[in-house]
Amino acid sequence: MVSQNIEDYLETIFLFIKEKKRPVKTTELARLMNVQPAAVTSMAKKLSHDGLIHYEPYVGIYLDEDGEEIAKNTLRKHRIIEYFLTEFLNLDLDFAKDEACKIEHVVSDKTIEKLYEFIDKPEKCPHGENINLK
Repeated sequence: MVSQNIEDYLETIFLFIKEKKRPVKTTELARLMNVQPAAVTSMAKKLSHDGLIHYEPYVGIYLDEDGEEIAKNTLRKHRIIEYFLTEFLNLDLDFAKDEACKIEHVVSDKTIEKLYEFIDKPEKCPHGENINLK
C-alpha cells in the first residue's frame, strides 16, 4: 500500500511531465508540492530506492513504469470522484476538487469501478480531461 504523500508526489510528477514533456526539477516539484526542496530530495531518494521514479541530481525526476501506473490510477480516481461530486451532488467544482483530493487516497479500486459504472462511465472529468489515461 502506497501512502497518500507518495501518491501526491507521483501524481504531481506525472502531471508536470505530461504538460512540460520533460523531467521535473526538485525545486519545481518543491514549489508545486508547497514543501522545502530538501524534503523533495529526501522523497526523491526514497521513491528512487522503491523503484517508482528515476532521479538524477541536476537533471530532474521522471517516473518509472510502476510510479506512472500509481500516478495514473490515483488521477483516474480523482477524476471519477470529482465528476460524481459535481454532476450528481451538484457541488462547486473547487470544493469537489478539494474533496476528491482527500477521497482518492482512501477509496478502493473496487469501489471506484462501481462508482464509475454508476455514473455511466463518462469519458471526461469536469475539467475536460480524459478520465481513462493512456
